Amino acid sequence: MIIVVGAGVAGLTAVEHLAAANLPVTLVTAGELGADAVSAGNTGLAQGGIAAALGPHDSATLHQRDTCFAGAGLVNAAAASVLTSNGVHRVNDLLATGFPADRDADHQLDLGLEAAHSRPRIVHAGEDSSGAALSLFLTQRITRLIENGDVRLIQHATLTSLDVAGHRVQGISYTDAAGQHRLAADAVVLATGGYAGLFATTSSSPAVNGQGLLAAVRAGAVVADLEFVQFHPTVLTANGGLISEAVRGAGAVLRTANGKRFMPAAHPEADLAPRDVVSRASFETMVESSADSVFLDATVIEARQGAGTLAQRFPQLTGALASIGIDWTTSFVPVAPAAHYCMGGVATDVWGRTSISGLFAAGEVAATGVHGANRLASNSLLEGLVFGARVAKAAQAFLDSQCDGLEPSFERFIASAKPVTAHRPRSGGTQEQFRHLQQLTNSHLGIIRTDIGLHHLLAQLDDVEHPLGDVVSLMAAAALARTESRGGHWRADYPTPDPYQAKRSAWRLDTSQHQYENAGYHLKEFQC
Repeated sequence: MIIVVGAGVAGLTAVEHLAAANLPVTLVTAGELGADAVSAGNTGLAQGGIAAALGPHDSATLHQRDTCFAGAGLVNAAAASVLTSNGVHRVNDLLATGFPADRDADHQLDLGLEAAHSRPRIVHAGEDSSGAALSLFLTQRITRLIENGDVRLIQHATLTSLDVAGHRVQGISYTDAAGQHRLAADAVVLATGGYAGLFATTSSSPAVNGQGLLAAVRAGAVVADLEFVQFHPTVLTANGGLISEAVRGAGAVLRTANGKRFMPAAHPEADLAPRDVVSRASFETMVESSADSVFLDATVIEARQGAGTLAQRFPQLTGALASIGIDWTTSFVPVAPAAHYCMGGVATDVWGRTSISGLFAAGEVAATGVHGANRLASNSLLEGLVFGARVAKAAQAFLDSQCDGLEPSFERFIASAKPVTAHRPRSGGTQEQFRHLQQLTNSHLGIIRTDIGLHHLLAQLDDVEHPLGDVVSLMAAAALARTESRGGHWRADYPTPDPYQAKRSAWRLDTSQHQYENAGYHLKEFQC
């Protein structure tokens, strides 16, 4: 049997492909499938859409080039090629099976433009509700498989550990209202999302806080690129709601409180510069003016394209803003950067194979290197579609041959993982402790980092009685080791890129001295 943990785009895609291959598959989800897709994870929260080279003047090669440019020199070119070339086929498959993409009056795809894309290539559904539309579309298909008996579903289950023996996965342990359970498996696919929920200021779902990553680390899996976190530039200061990058793609601009634009001086692409550039410029503008926000001016869209354009193009956002008393057709919207997406995760090859035999990962929990140091806008839903399908094929091949067949380049990469020593596990995990952890993460692993701040964070973590502090410790270790600024990692004490550090980082927890059973452990020291 194969267990898939997570019901976002990557997990649902993997389940569908495994079921199509007539493999016994069990889907384990922390929430209730289809009941509240938006609050259960990040797929339903995605507004921007799915990037794919479907336009008449576009190509997978151009999309790959844009992906590599945004990734600031660390993109795995092979993974980017897989993403952009396979992505065309995956999105066409969606469209052929009825995915309700937005179309123009001539019934052609209404492709949007977003930051750092050289062509309009963003496929939308329901305008700014694309993630919710995709989540619903995939969930309905999986629900039919469950009803037909092709897929087993376990809901309201929190992953607590991966069961591993002889460096091979044996199954999972999880908790639900009835207590602790073990579920045996021949292979496990992690599709649990990233760890942006570890920040106090985040656009992420509360459910996406690194729990799957923690389970993999405990089991001995190599992780990679944990220092790279993407901060979305336009998150509502009022309630943490996301303002889609597509709004700036449609012409909106960022301004200071006195109405002055600041992005043209920060980057040639101005408001459509890569997200790390826009977020950092916004943060620095806020610091300089002692303000808690900058302002998104979308009134220019109505002025150029006519009254009613915002309500037509962005109905969900228009309604959400109106509910908190903002009419963005006439007023600026207060926004600030917030943790949004994690480029790091469980290290995998381009087939989703990890350093543990029988363990696979896809989506934001995985680190294929496809995003490098900074994800290109709207590549995340595409990543789930592409690598969710590939991981299913790899898991099937694993069961057929009972061997991993790892690529030599990936074997060399995981062999380079730096060891990290851990304390004996601690108990705990209250909401109060978690909020304290989030505040520490926000303060010292935010948009701008320093050596002093990162060491202070590690010292403070010794007193945080929460298992997810281990993930934050690994992030801090990676951030300390990278003494340069690149993409989503910015060191105030090392503000320029270092060409000698233009390589990805790999880490492995040293658990040789202790046994860990459903409990957290804390780092004592790190080596780099």
